[in-house]
Amino acid sequence: MHTAIIKTLEERQRQIHEEGFSPDHDDQHKEGELTLAAMAYAMQEGEQTVGLGLRPRAPLEWPWDATWWKPSDDPQRNIIKAMALLSAEYDRLERAKAASDEAPAEELRYSTDDEWQSGIYDDLTDIIEDRELEEGDTVYIGAKKDAQATHYTGRAAESVIEHMQLQADEEAGEVADDYPLVSLEHARELQTLIDTWATAHCPPGFYTIQNDRPYTLTRDDIANARKERQA
Repeated sequence: MHTAIIKTLEERQRQIHEEGFSPDHDDQHKEGELTLAAMAYAMQEGEQTVGLGLRPRAPLEWPWDATWWKPSDDPQRNIIKAMALLSAEYDRLERAKAASDEAPAEELRYSTDDEWQSGIYDDLTDIIEDRELEEGDTVYIGAKKDAQATHYTGRAAESVIEHMQLQADEEAGEVADDYPLVSLEHARELQTLIDTWATAHCPPGFYTIQNDRPYTLTRDDIANARKERQA
């Protein structure tokens, strides 16, 4: 086995047992944080290779608190850290995929038009009976997806920061050119606060339709609908 692979496995075990970065911990990082951290260490190695030395502070792409930024004087060590983090992200994606495969079946909804304006039905039999549909008619099938408040807060932190910049510029002029100077870490903290507030106080009471597609009714569909009506 190649030396780099062995050292990567050793580093991964160190991260788990010494730093506490267990699979359960890694599963919380669903926004690409592990990949961003790996990129930061790989870029650090590249900078060392061209003679730039160690970064005095965590780079902007670093996804966590600056105290967790621990580059090594040894460029190869930084490569191993990057590889171990990518390994952790690969494993996280594998677990997420397995969990998705075990997810409950979709809740399907039905309509007679692809704009879903003619009514939404919970059951295929109901739409067949109510609309007096026949074999060969087309209905549209889609999956019900409950809306989440965080679906509508994307980039809200960026908007708040931009608004503060505009207000400061209007009131103070050039002296406020650099206000507010916000790190990526603090911008993410603001976005988390906004997401938390929206989830607690603005829960949507509606759902959307996802992955809709046309479906042609078969003879069996019509027969089953008639049987249920007669039952």
